[in-house]
Amino acid sequence: MKKGIDVGGSYVKVLWEDGRREKFPVREFSKDREAFLKRILQIIKEGNPEKVGVSVAGFTSTEGVIYRSPNIPALDGVKLLDLLKHEGLEAVVMNDVSCGAFGEWFFEERNSKVLLLVAVGTGLGAGLVIEGRPFLGARGSALELGHHIVEKGGKVCSCGRKGCLEAYCSSYGLERIYRELSGKELKDYEIVNLAKEGEKEALAAVEVFKEYLLVGLMNAVHILNPDLVVLAGGLIEGMKEFLHDLEERLISMVERLPAEGLRVKFSSCGEYCMARGALALALT
Repeated sequence: MKKGIDVGGSYVKVLWEDGRREKFPVREFSKDREAFLKRILQIIKEGNPEKVGVSVAGFTSTEGVIYRSPNIPALDGVKLLDLLKHEGLEAVVMNDVSCGAFGEWFFEERNSKVLLLVAVGTGLGAGLVIEGRPFLGARGSALELGHHIVEKGGKVCSCGRKGCLEAYCSSYGLERIYRELSGKELKDYEIVNLAKEGEKEALAAVEVFKEYLLVGLMNAVHILNPDLVVLAGGLIEGMKEFLHDLEERLISMVERLPAEGLRVKFSSCGEYCMARGALALALT
């Protein structure tokens, strides 16, 4: 039986071909390379799968090398695909958001010609599927949508550059916007909850977040011409009620031809979105 694995800094999520789901905590190992890899291999090999798809958060090459994983430093520089093959496993390794995009296409949206998935949580990432094939770029690092500039000389991003989309549309971006508006330090989910209760500063912070998200999506639509944009990630999940008019507003912002037939939807698979994409890789 085949399975998909989503390797994160806090948990490894597993989705089997028969629908079984598993979730393993790994945070205690995530800074110790040897211990982390040992635990990951145990989880991947468990149940003797005939093939595995592996989704990894970070800059992952087309050869399955993790060049840098900001949330999982133990994986920096690891040749994960080679390691899995050495263990006798048939495997496919891909960046997590690219996996998520492929899973959306494979399981739900096979009529989509160009599917763009944008995931917003700790950071902002994107994945693209064109005619049923994930688009990864020459080295596997395509669709770094979070690091395109939306504000020249703007806020400092986690990457060190100024004005990146992620500096505004991410957990830390929302927290910073709220801090500047209110003078208070709160976590992203606390801000979203306050917005739901009608607090003025929280609602204003959410609106700023939304405006920058729309700019980022508008740029992506003009460059990529998708017929479907899928929104995913923990922060998006929590903010759904504030994003109900996103499709209408986005279509009003883009040129007529790319707007024609454009749909925007929320991912339906929650926290197993990337594991589902990894399973889709294993099934192909």
